[in-house]
Amino acid sequence: MPDGAGPGHEPWLLPYHSTASPEDIFYCFRLLLGRHPNREEWQGHSARAGDDLTRIVASYVNSLEFSRRGLLEPSPDPGVRLTRLDGFAIYTSVDDLAVGQSVAAGQYEPEVTAVFRRLLRPGMGVLDLGANIGYFTLLSASLVGATGYVLAVEPNRRNVRLLEASRRANGFAQVTVSQTAAGRDTGLLELNASYSNGTTSALPDRHDAVLGSEIVPCVRADALLPPERRIDLIKADVEGAEYNALLGCRQTIAEHHPVIVSEFSPGLMPGISGISGEEYLRWIIGQGYRLATIRPDGSLQHAERNWRAVIDEYETRGVDHVDIVATPT
Repeated sequence: MPDGAGPGHEPWLLPYHSTASPEDIFYCFRLLLGRHPNREEWQGHSARAGDDLTRIVASYVNSLEFSRRGLLEPSPDPGVRLTRLDGFAIYTSVDDLAVGQSVAAGQYEPEVTAVFRRLLRPGMGVLDLGANIGYFTLLSASLVGATGYVLAVEPNRRNVRLLEASRRANGFAQVTVSQTAAGRDTGLLELNASYSNGTTSALPDRHDAVLGSEIVPCVRADALLPPERRIDLIKADVEGAEYNALLGCRQTIAEHHPVIVSEFSPGLMPGISGISGEEYLRWIIGQGYRLATIRPDGSLQHAERNWRAVIDEYETRGVDHVDIVATPT
């Protein structure tokens, strides 16, 4: 392709062809990839002259090389802020009434935060099921340090975008982010999200309803964890799917006996996990654990193996959930 090659001085007079010419392919390189083709690749690319022009252009637009130029990257959300907290920084959105605003104000779940600060030490491993925008992931990473390990599992792509940006802003190489739902089996689920919070459920039965669903992958967390890493703490906050998520950790629980910090919303569990709150607590106890609830001041109300005491605490408080801590006996 000689220098100065082009459509001529009156391009509006030229006929339009729906097939690609060698010049079209040359300008795909120049305009889309930002370079001229090299000698080795030109023979193969120019041989596509005569093919459908739309398909030719699409192949360059969808290439990794074009993607890396960043020409189509959306502008950053002006509502996203980087907030510096004690030990880490985190990206939040001012529109996120459920989590982001509380995190940015330094008021997000202080009672659970106090428990994490008491339990975690450098070098420990943490599994965060339902990481949301990553508050407890980043808090954990700041506490376990560079020798520790944190796996964050979160299906909501908007949350994952913020979480991964926060991970990079902190330089937390000890954090791995998995954009998936945590469940008892590998498969697909439907995500119903209200900004950062959301629930996962089985896909609708009707095939036409599936077309309108936000589908996310679901995996067992056991399959995501590197075999060489010990897990000392599992946090499960998945809006009623805690039982499903922990079933996917049965191997990790049996081998490592980690502390489990779980949100407990018995009203959600039958519809999401298919069991009652009582059955969930009995299952945890059956894995060799004793129970406690986290008080508003961050201290623990010990229930030992008395699941009824946890139910009574939940009903007495009159809230939508309580947080429980299960420790191995």
